[in-house]
Parts: sequence; C-alpha cells; structure tokens
Amino acid sequence: MPVSLDYLQRIQGYGVHVRRVSHWFNAISISATIKQLEEIRELPFIIYIAPVRQLRQPNTQHDNINIRIERDYARKTGGIDYGASGWQSEVLGVNDVHDLGYSGAGTLVLMLDTGFMNSHEAINQERILGEYDFINDDGETANETAEEIKIGQHNHGSMTYSVLGGYAPGKLIGPAYGCDFLLAKTESVAYELEVEEDNFVAALEWGEMLGADIVSSSLGYNAWYEYEQMDGQTAITTRAVSIATQLGMVVVTAAGNERGSGGKQGWGGHIMAPADADSIITVGAIDAKGVVASFSSMGPTADGRIKPEVAAPGIGVYSASPSGSDIYTTGSGTSFAAPLIAGCVALLLEAHPQWRPDQVREALTATASQSDKPDNYLGWGVVDLLAALKYTPGDSAPTGGNSPGITEQITLLVYPNPFDLNHNSNTFVNWTLATETSVQVDVYNLLGQHVINLYRHGLQEPDPGSVRWDGIDYRGRRVASGVYLIRLRAGQEITFTRLTVQH
Repeated sequence: MPVSLDYLQRIQGYGVHVRRVSHWFNAISISATIKQLEEIRELPFIIYIAPVRQLRQPNTQHDNINIRIERDYARKTGGIDYGASGWQSEVLGVNDVHDLGYSGAGTLVLMLDTGFMNSHEAINQERILGEYDFINDDGETANETAEEIKIGQHNHGSMTYSVLGGYAPGKLIGPAYGCDFLLAKTESVAYELEVEEDNFVAALEWGEMLGADIVSSSLGYNAWYEYEQMDGQTAITTRAVSIATQLGMVVVTAAGNERGSGGKQGWGGHIMAPADADSIITVGAIDAKGVVASFSSMGPTADGRIKPEVAAPGIGVYSASPSGSDIYTTGSGTSFAAPLIAGCVALLLEAHPQWRPDQVREALTATASQSDKPDNYLGWGVVDLLAALKYTPGDSAPTGGNSPGITEQITLLVYPNPFDLNHNSNTFVNWTLATETSVQVDVYNLLGQHVINLYRHGLQEPDPGSVRWDGIDYRGRRVASGVYLIRLRAGQEITFTRLTVQH
C-alpha cells in the first residue's frame, strides 16, 4: 500500500528526518525527539509507534586453516575447473547440475550484506544489474571512505557474493556463476554505529521492484528480541521476508551462529530473525564430513516449527578475499552456507522458472539427506541438488488467478540498444505474451529510481506489443548517458532488460 503523501508531509512538518518509507507496511521510519514523537502520536492516522531494532550479524571467521581440506576435493568436470572450491559444490551435488549445462543464467539474485568489492577477479561486474548503499544512500556498495576501509566494511559481502556466484576457473566457481545480481549494502560493521532493520526492509522492497527472483541474506536480528518472539509473526524482518515470498521471491537466510560461546547469553543457541519465517529457506552449517557445525543455530521456532530447513557447508568455505583482487581465503559460519543454497535455488529456477517459492522449498527439503526424519540441527538435511532438480513438487497454489512467481512466458527486446540520442529519435521496447494479461512498461536507473512509465494496459491479448521511448524522463528532461533497466510487468511476472543510453 503506497504511503499517503499527505500523511508524509504532515509528519515532516514536525521537523523530523524521514529515513525510510515502506510501501509493504504502509509505514515510515524517522529520527525524532521524544517531544516530536509524542506530538506525532496524536495524529489520527498513526496506528502505533515502535523503536527500530538493531541488526546483529552472525559471527563469522575467515582464515586459511581449511585450504588443504578443500584442495583435496578440487575437481574438474564438464570443462569447469573448480579449483579449491570444488568440495563445497560437490557436497551439495552442484557439480552434477553444472554438468547438465545449468549455471543460474536468467535468474536475478538480490544480496543483502555489508558491501561488495566488485574489483575482485572472481566477480563479473557485467552481471551486476544494480546496486545501492542503504547506509549512505548512494549507488556505491564498495568501501567509500578511509573509515570503511579501516573497518573492512565490504569484506563480508564480497566473500558471500563470491561463494554464491564467483567465477575464476581453477580457483573458485560459485554454484550460480551465470546469474545476475542486485547488491544491497544494508549493514554497517562499525561498532559505534546503529544499524537498523529498516534498511533490510527497504532493500527487500527495492529488490522486488527491480524483479529479483531470489534473496540471499546472511544477516540476523535478536538484540532487541526474546526467543519467545521467534514465532514467524513478530519481528519486522520476519514479516518482510514473508511478504517477499508472497510476491514471488525465494528467500534464503542464514540460521545464525548462536550455539556455543559466541551466541547471545540466554538465547539458548536458537535461530535469529528472519530465520523464523515459515515461508523461507533457513540454512544451517555443516563441515566437510556432513557433521553439523558446533556454532550453527538450532530450532525449533518459538511456536514449535522445525528449523533450519536444510544445511550446507559452513566451515572452511572457499571464497574471494577482500585483501586483493586475486587473493582467496576461507570462511566459517552459516553466513557462508546460505549463499551456497541461494546459488542452488538459482540453478533450480533456471531449470524450472515456473516454480513458486513454496515449490522450490519443497523440492529441496523433500530430497535432502534426512527428509524422512528432520531435526532441529540439520532440518531436512544436506541438499541433494540433482535430486531436487528431478523432483516434481505438489501444486498448492491458491485458486482464482495467477499466483506470484508463475511464469507468463514473456519475451522482451529493446532496439536500438545502445540508444544514441544524437543519432536515433526513439528506441523501441517490444514484447510477446503467452496469455492474455495486463501489461506495464517502466524505465528505471541503476539506483532503482523510477525514470518514466512508458505503457500501461489493463488487459492485452497474447500478441506482440511495442512502445517507443525518446529518452525523456517523466519531468520532460533528457536522461543522462548510462545504463537503464526496462521493466515489463505482465500479470504477476516481472522481467527486465538493460538499455545503454549514449549521447
């Protein structure tokens, strides 16, 4: 539900700073004094006011202790040389699916993390379709300041990105090395800075708007919660990822590293929000022998549901190192298990683009190593990706129209591309549909900002369609040179293509 502009302006009239606006929750987050809050609370359209919670990143370690073990698993297959990363793919059956020709191509992954060093050789910048820094409100997710360099702001995200989709033959191959990415910098690692849940929610809404298929998150919240609130309904991040899955995104998150000495006192080693959501895929960690990691957070949820869903390697996981563009390291934590499973999801969606989030979840859990006897340490077990690929999930979609995630089999083509405004008066957006459905075409820049709506039609026959764009934004101004995203929404499906504008 869009937030009322009138409401927003009335609140701003009290002199507060509006930090985030959430359409999903019909809410805003603000920085305000106690006096301002007391005055705002009396407005007739205010339902409730609550403090924004702080984020707690699962504890992680990265060192070189396990490099020898990983090299023992190095494998070259199907023309792909996995180098030292081979073992982590082998355990999950990823290599067998790669042998079938799948790489995650055609899928779009939204990563939520601390930032991303895109200069590493394992990171292909051409596959980054958009990025946004929700901490500093700009379009740069790599380190920007001397302070960020000092604290290693982008280190963790750079590692998790490479685990999911890195590509450096002979060194590192991520499960979904052919997918595209949206990168969201949502968490500050500076101890003196408060990091809020609103960045997490804002990034989810941003990614959904830009058509993300998959969300990979290694972040978790428990600093302001009690375990009894891990019930799938209380934490704002938990509620947000539930909405994301309803809108068709497959959400994969780390269980947390709360067992053992590093966990929150009195927490009991349990999972952190949003891992308690009942519609997502929560991932625990194992070692190279398939034994659950001593730190991997356990279930159940406060309302008794089994967690995690599945498990993946989370000790000695090979990754790109933020120390240099051609340096590699290892990391331990459920933070590294989660992107491995998100990469597996990309392979499944490449093979089965019509699968809904619940069907992806079912395929992974029903074919995992202990699907017949799940527990609260490994869930349904270690993923067997090849078996999941061959699995036929049940159809539990609600009746009465298309459900989020159902593919309409649309095609989208823009020509000319690149679009040179000095030599071409228009570029043409062309599409075809498989069924009768509503159609909307919009242009966005890589910050996710809306440039212009080009076309909107309530119901269109399954025939070719076309609309022209002259390079002018909704304010009547000529757009700057750069890369833009053409978004086509057909019914419940969203697809994108990139357009380069020159002049």
